[in-house]
Parts: sequence; C-alpha cells; structure tokens
Amino acid sequence: MSRRAIKAIDWAAITTRVAESQRNELTAFKAASDQILRRMTANPESPPKLDWAYYRKNIKTPGLVDKFQKEFEAFKVPYPVDKYTAEIEAQEKKEEEAMAKFRLEADEMIRELTNQITKIQGLLPFEEMTMEDLAIIHPELAINVDNPTPWPHDKSILQAEEMEEKDDH
Repeated sequence: MSRRAIKAIDWAAITTRVAESQRNELTAFKAASDQILRRMTANPESPPKLDWAYYRKNIKTPGLVDKFQKEFEAFKVPYPVDKYTAEIEAQEKKEEEAMAKFRLEADEMIRELTNQITKIQGLLPFEEMTMEDLAIIHPELAINVDNPTPWPHDKSILQAEEMEEKDDH
C-alpha cells in the first residue's frame, strides 16, 4: 500500500455513510489502519544507500565487498502484484454509468411530474368545476349519453355485466 493511498482516506466521509450498527467495526478498522500507517511512516520510504567505498576500504578480503554489492543489487524484493485495482476501476465505471442513467431517468420523471403538477394547479378548483368542465378535462371519466352506463359507472361493473351477457348466450 502506498503512503499516498493511505493518506487519501477520508474517514469522516466514510463514518457518515456507515450504519450506526457497524460503527464499532469501522473504528476498529481505522485503529488498525492507523497503526499500520504509524509503523510505515517510522521507516524511510526507500532504504538508505550503502557506502560500498567505505566497506571496500575497511574490509581487507579481496572481492568480498564486490560480491556482496553484486548480490545486493541483484536481489529484488517481490512486491505484490496489483490484480484488483483494474477490477475495482471497471466496477466503479460500471456503477457510474448506472448512476448517470438513473439520474437521467429521475430527471425525466421529475420533469414529467412537474408538468403534471403545473397542469393540476392550472385546473379549476373542484368546488367550482361543472360536469361539462370535467368532461372537457377528463373525457374518459365523463358520462357518454350515446352509450349510457349503469351507476356507479365503474369499469369493473361494466366488465361484470359483459361477462353475464356472454354467459347468457
């Protein structure tokens, strides 16, 4: 883990997003992370350079310092391969696309609902509305004199009557 990555963690923002029931686990995780950070910052970012000339001057065995220097410089500590960052970034990109799509859908729904609210606010108050006004605004709710329906003029009653008529035939 790089020093930049561990310093970039915004613990306050994480704390606001964590459920109250999981705050203890987050606190324990933060304490462990802080302990690792303290241990990491106690050491220099890169190891100190060896003064090979000093050792050549003070060690009298011929070729020993050169052998050690060659082996030291050839030795590489394997750093763990980062095989998760690309996967996490791909998942993050996918989630960002899903959020953008959701935002567009939500904005469209908000526009439609705002238009409906504006339309409703522009209607006559119910107390002042006549049957003719209702027929103009909602023709599907108006009583059709050419095709009368029984009271209460409900579609479920009409469907039930149609079913009875079919059974009679």
